[in-house]
Amino acid sequence: MLHIKGFEKLPRDRRGKTNRRPPPCLFLLLCWLLLPIWSALAQETLEAQSIRFRLIPGGWYFVGSPSNETGRYADEAPSHKVNLKPFYISVTEITNAQYGRFLKATGHDKPLYWKDKNLNGPNQPVVGVTWHDAVAFCRWLTKVTGAPHELPSESRWEAAARGGLVGQTYPWGDQAPDAGGVFRANFRTSLPGATGFFFTAPVGSFAANGFGLFDMAGNVSEWCQDRYVPLTTGGPFKPGVLRLLKGGSWLSGPRDLRPAARQSAPPQYADGYIGFRVVRLSQP
Repeated sequence: MLHIKGFEKLPRDRRGKTNRRPPPCLFLLLCWLLLPIWSALAQETLEAQSIRFRLIPGGWYFVGSPSNETGRYADEAPSHKVNLKPFYISVTEITNAQYGRFLKATGHDKPLYWKDKNLNGPNQPVVGVTWHDAVAFCRWLTKVTGAPHELPSESRWEAAARGGLVGQTYPWGDQAPDAGGVFRANFRTSLPGATGFFFTAPVGSFAANGFGLFDMAGNVSEWCQDRYVPLTTGGPFKPGVLRLLKGGSWLSGPRDLRPAARQSAPPQYADGYIGFRVVRLSQP
C-alpha cells in the first residue's frame, strides 16, 4: 500500500475499516462551543411550555343559541350538538410576557400598543395582534415544543367557554354579568371602571368557568381559526374575507359576552381589544 511521507496511516480493524475516534479534547471543545446554542434552545422550550392548559373531554357539546335567548344576534347558529375529540386549551389568554418570549425568539414585529402603559403589563393579555400574528405564535409553539398548536375552532372555543353548562346564557350561568353587584367579567359598564379595571385586566382576575378557564367572557375578544360565514340566509356575502372573534372584551356590552355571540374582522386587523388563546392537540 502506498504510504505518503508526512501522513499518518489510520489504524484499521480486521474488516479494513478505520477505527480512530476523535480525541476527547476535541469532543469537549465541540460541546463547549455548542453549549450556548443548546442552552438557548432549552430555555426557549421551557418558556414556551410555561403556558398552562386544561383538557376539554371529547364528546357531544351544545353550541349556538336558542331563538329566544336574550341578546341573540341574527348570525348565530341555532342551538345544536357537535361531536368533538379531546383537546387542550390554554387556561388564560396569551399574556404580554408569553408573547414577549415569542418576539425575542423570532424577531417577529411587535404588536400595536406594545408600549402602551395601560395595556402592556406582563400579566395582561397581549392585544393589538392580527390573526396572522396569532397563527405565527402557534407555529412557533409547535416548532419549539414539538406538539401541534393552533387557534381554536369556533366549536372548540364555544364548547370550552360553556364550561360544561348546557342551555345557559353565559359561561357562569344565566345571571347577568353584574348581577347582585358582583362582576363576573371585565366588560363595558355604564360606570367606567366599575369592574375594577379601566382597560384590560390581568388574566385570571375573575372566577374561572366549570372547566377551570379564565376570561372566556370579556377582557379581550379572541381570534378563532375559522373564517367568518353568516349562519343565516339572505343577502350577498363573500366568504373567506373575515376571521372569527369570540368572547367579547373590556369594550363589549353584556350580549357580546355570551359564548354563542360572534364577531369578525379582517385577518390583518389589530386593535386594543383583540387577543387570543391557543389549543394544543396532544398532552402537555
